[in-house]
Amino acid sequence: MTNIAQLVRERIIRPPGLPHDKPSKSVWQEPPHATVADWQSRDLPVEVDVVVIGSGITGCAVAHALLHDSSNTSLRVCVLEARQAVSGATGRNGGHLISDSGSLAVPLLPIIGEEAAREIVQFSEANIRCVKSLVAQLDKDAQEAVELREVVATAAFEDDGMFQEAKGGLEQLKSLWPENPIQGNVLETQGDTKVQYISSTNQKFRGILEQHGAAALWPYKLITALLGNLLNDFPERFSLETNTPALRIDYKTGDDVPYQISTPRGTLRARNVVHCTNGFTGHLIPKLVGAIYPIRGTMSAQEPGTSFPLLGDKTSWSWFTKPSFDPATQVYSTGLYYAQQNAKTGRIFIGGEQQKITTILSSDDSVVSDEAQASLQSALPGLLTDVQPLGEQRIWSGIMGFSSDGLPLVGRLDAATTGRGGHGEWIAAGFNGHGMDKCWLSGKAIAEMILGRETPEYLPKTFVLNAERMKRLGADQSVSNMMEMLSV
Repeated sequence: MTNIAQLVRERIIRPPGLPHDKPSKSVWQEPPHATVADWQSRDLPVEVDVVVIGSGITGCAVAHALLHDSSNTSLRVCVLEARQAVSGATGRNGGHLISDSGSLAVPLLPIIGEEAAREIVQFSEANIRCVKSLVAQLDKDAQEAVELREVVATAAFEDDGMFQEAKGGLEQLKSLWPENPIQGNVLETQGDTKVQYISSTNQKFRGILEQHGAAALWPYKLITALLGNLLNDFPERFSLETNTPALRIDYKTGDDVPYQISTPRGTLRARNVVHCTNGFTGHLIPKLVGAIYPIRGTMSAQEPGTSFPLLGDKTSWSWFTKPSFDPATQVYSTGLYYAQQNAKTGRIFIGGEQQKITTILSSDDSVVSDEAQASLQSALPGLLTDVQPLGEQRIWSGIMGFSSDGLPLVGRLDAATTGRGGHGEWIAAGFNGHGMDKCWLSGKAIAEMILGRETPEYLPKTFVLNAERMKRLGADQSVSNMMEMLSV
């Protein structure tokens, strides 16, 4: 595996660059928001208090919290976006609002302890509750567009060992926080038993776990609606500059507004800079290349045929099999598919990864790998019952940000990390493919810290970026993690 390790390292330490200017077309972004998608001020602002780089859910959360805070009603905020608004991972994901505490907090228990693990579980639930509340506060038309619905998230396991491990993890979650509103349930399956239309004909699933309190939604429409509201409610204090990539950041010592952000439309000065660029973090912070690295995911929208019922307001699905890696072809399969159904149209959104190392470790979302496309095009009939004949299939890619220790990076960046002077740069990134249950409150926490408050108690201590943690982050650990995944 030596050559593979070298290849992995080469990809992980490769600077991500800017987002591709012609990304693959995500169905979530069709049609583009009528006003927000390409919104720009006539002239780029000259000076603001806070520049937020990235217009996805995290960047929107930072701006939303800053502008709605009553302690500083003169604060000026600008969100910069390299492409159209919400054109990154938030506009390309699976549309799930599910806690991943079982796969994140439980494995870390021996390392971080019960208290820290409980913080992660509670944070995930609080984020889910917060997103639901945000939708409830939208006007009626926007609520209908977002299509939020509570579902039972069903996870089917083919391998008995994986199922037993997941069951044990569920019990540990219950012991960590017995009163958690998001509760799990175990369903044993035998033979050809069918549960919520999960097929056991082609896949001999050993059991199913349910997550109650989960949801599904249209994330792009939620965040564009919120950005639109900010433009309407704070016209003198908020600007959204789409198609305006941040090319470079410079720091001018002694200046009251010390940060200079260079863009193709001119230079913008700011007192604070917030990096919400996830897999593209290394573009403006080279020292974090390798500590946060891009992973290209693949999503699709598929018509299941007229025989499949409308279940999108009742359930969502995921299927777990053993991961696999073929050193000869360099194709890695995560062993995971995840899907939800549009409750109105019946269209199924399904994602999953089967790619070569060179294409999965990539920041280019303009293309879809041949292996990923073939895998998704053939997946549904073996995973759900009554999916025939297959209808139209649309496939796109998106870039996630993975971190060396598997945890988000949230907090203030020091000068040693940014390579610039000052203490006004912040980050909320590296959500490891599970941002919907973490991003909003991570962004809100950054806003509170910018406003001079202590690190919020609701933010897990393990997420906070500090000098001690920075010593543990880097390419070596990222390569080691990736190689561990490949040695299946």
